[in-house]
Amino acid sequence: MTEENRSRRLSFDGKYIQASLVETVRDYDANGVVTNLSNEAMIVDGGVSGVVPPWKSTILRGGTIARAERVSIVDVPDATNLGGIMFDGWDWFGNRLTEFPRTTPLFISKHDVVGQVALNPWRFSNHPEPRDETVHYDIQLNLWWAPAKTDAVIHNTHSFLEIHTQIFGLGRIQIFHDQAGENLYREISTAPGDTHDPIVRVADTRHYTYPWHRGWTDEDCVWMAIELHPKTA
Repeated sequence: MTEENRSRRLSFDGKYIQASLVETVRDYDANGVVTNLSNEAMIVDGGVSGVVPPWKSTILRGGTIARAERVSIVDVPDATNLGGIMFDGWDWFGNRLTEFPRTTPLFISKHDVVGQVALNPWRFSNHPEPRDETVHYDIQLNLWWAPAKTDAVIHNTHSFLEIHTQIFGLGRIQIFHDQAGENLYREISTAPGDTHDPIVRVADTRHYTYPWHRGWTDEDCVWMAIELHPKTA
């Protein structure tokens, strides 16, 4: 029998962020932004039970997760001096990507591989004509932090499926026709507890097409990247 409520701290748990992973969740009290990292619905206890769909999230303040396969729980208990997060084992993103703009204050946490999942990438991305094919992925998480009014750089290249959960602050995902950012045609609002739908189109099991897009912070923001990396054969 699988042990219930197996938990551990995530690699980006620290002075400013409380972050944990819980698996085979049963009757578990949670405090923070809870993200359902599985293909199964998460059930929230209450007078009327609530449902958090696969790969979506909610905010619980002492609420009880009645049942879930795998969740992350991330909280900012005190936002005082939150910018100090950059000194708590985080990295300025320009140290990892040499072509990154030298004046953009975007910071990234350590990564954490939290498990594996098998899913249909066409259905995951809400493709209008999905193929009937399942792919195995590693689930990798990391956090980002940026102060208000940060342009997190327009890009369109990822070798994985990606969605984001907003942890702290208000922001937007902005989608453009061009890399120059002169033709904005769509915005997705991001507030704490939100996980947006995928913006990717799946060509095949290892090739993904993303529009030109960027993160934009209206306030100081922390958000969590959820990356699904296809496993090698």
